[in-house]
Amino acid sequence: MAINAGELRQHIRALRRIVDALEGQLEPSAREEADPYRRRREVLQVIYWSDNSMPKEELLKLLAEHGTNYAWIGQQVKIGYLTLRQVPGGGTRYSVTSKGIREQRLDEEEKQETAAWSRASEAALAEDWNQEEDTLYDDV
Repeated sequence: MAINAGELRQHIRALRRIVDALEGQLEPSAREEADPYRRRREVLQVIYWSDNSMPKEELLKLLAEHGTNYAWIGQQVKIGYLTLRQVPGGGTRYSVTSKGIREQRLDEEEKQETAAWSRASEAALAEDWNQEEDTLYDDV
C-alpha cells in the first residue's frame, strides 16, 4: 500500500494541533501568545507540503485557523516568501518561493521525516527480506 506523503503530513499536523490544544487546556496560564514568526513558518510549511500550490479559498481557511487575516498574504508576497498565480477558470493559487523555502528551512523537516520513516521501515523490510520463502529465490 503506497502512502501519500502529503496526506500523511497533513494528518501529522492535525494531530500536533490537537495535542497542542489539549496541552493548552491543561495549563491555560502557561499558554503564550502565538509567535508571529512561528506562525508564518507553520503556514508556509503547510503551503509547501500541499505540493507547493494552494488555492486561495484553502489558504484563507488556513489563515483563519492560525488566527491571522488576508493582509498576511500581501506581507509574505512583499518580502518574497510567497507568490501567486492566476489559473485558468479565474482561480488563484499560492506557492512558497525558493527564498521562503531556503530562509524558513521548510525542506529540513521533510528531510527529517523522510529519514525517520526510512529508519522505521528498515527493520520491517529486513525482516521481510529474510523470510524463509524468500530463500527459494536466493540461488536464482
